[in-house]
Amino acid sequence: MRNMKNSRILLLMLAVLTIFGCGNKEKKSEIWVAPEHEAVTRQMPEYHLMDSTQSGGHTYCYEINRMPSDSLPMVIDDMEDLYRDNTIRLTLQRDGITYFDKTFTKSVFASSIDETFYENAILDGIRFIRAEPGQGLTFSIAVSYPESDMSMPFLLTITDQGTFSFVKDDTLDVEEIGDSGNFNNDGV
Repeated sequence: MRNMKNSRILLLMLAVLTIFGCGNKEKKSEIWVAPEHEAVTRQMPEYHLMDSTQSGGHTYCYEINRMPSDSLPMVIDDMEDLYRDNTIRLTLQRDGITYFDKTFTKSVFASSIDETFYENAILDGIRFIRAEPGQGLTFSIAVSYPESDMSMPFLLTITDQGTFSFVKDDTLDVEEIGDSGNFNNDGV
């Protein structure tokens, strides 16, 4: 009986210690919080190209300069990263005489682009396509979502008189565009 009495006392003391020992501890619940994405400002690299072509007995030289712009509104992507828009300066010479020199922004193409696409896209790249006697020089120029394959290409034609026009390019071959949506070959 004595052992039974000692066992009860021992059990009672363990219960009291357990109650008081556990009662003073705060319960901690761990909640995982995703780290905040730190927005960054991105831009495409500068691009410069000078090249020439022959057409109708004339030598045409073209110079392309793509520059990230600090003055144009920035574009925000789904991750809230900011992208600088670009300007593209196209200078053309025929037989050594400059007859076209214009800096393009995506606003030139605004009337042909859906408003949502326009707000989320940048002027991406340009490349020479062809020279046709009596028609002028044709370039492909694209407005695209940054670092994406979503692109709106245009055919830009500059006449020998120095005027330009553009139309949407529905014929662009997907193989001509690289992984990031930038033009390959002789343009950006």
